[in-house]
Amino acid sequence: MKSPSNAAAGAAEIDAETDATFPNAIEALRTRRSGHNFDPETDIDDATLEALVEDATLAPSSYNLQPWEFVAVQDEDRLDELVDLAYGQEHIRAAGTAVLVVGHDEPKTADRVFDEWVEAGRMDAETAEATKEQTLAMYDDERMGRDYAVRNASLAAQNFLLSAHARGLAATPMIGFDSEGVAEFLELPEEGVPVVLIAVGPSGGDEPERLPRRDVEEVLHRETF
Repeated sequence: MKSPSNAAAGAAEIDAETDATFPNAIEALRTRRSGHNFDPETDIDDATLEALVEDATLAPSSYNLQPWEFVAVQDEDRLDELVDLAYGQEHIRAAGTAVLVVGHDEPKTADRVFDEWVEAGRMDAETAEATKEQTLAMYDDERMGRDYAVRNASLAAQNFLLSAHARGLAATPMIGFDSEGVAEFLELPEEGVPVVLIAVGPSGGDEPERLPRRDVEEVLHRETF
């Protein structure tokens, strides 16, 4: 049996300054909070919003299909409506920007993406075509298509949250909203699955202390559950 590496030998004990290749990334992971304290007098600018989305799109995705879209709402009247659809979560209004991360439950990017695999020399044309057909077949299963949408878009949402934190912004993800109502309100296409709603904006100050997290010893299982 291999000896455990530093990374596997107790994450809670790792000194990010000395043991991590990218200590700033570790610090960002460990200090990110779901912020609810926003500065209601200041909004993020377009360049910042676009940078957050760009960072989100660098998340991993199955076969690089990138089955995600981002719908930003900043109009005050529309934010009021979104608060109602999110069961009265007022921090949406205070943040000044809400972004819905949307997944695709159909492989709408497949033709383009598998052509790019071939152009990059990562697959030959025959392999790419066969892999694309397998992927299309998996999406034919309604549940699997929805699972792909949610899983991939969730990875993008986490990138978005970390990017916001790295830029000194407050951001909080929400899955408590009227999914059908939000889809209609934002005019999502039929294949669009509302996954995570994120309130993001300049921080209004300190947040409460983090609530206790489950210990590694409680959640880590080895070989079997």
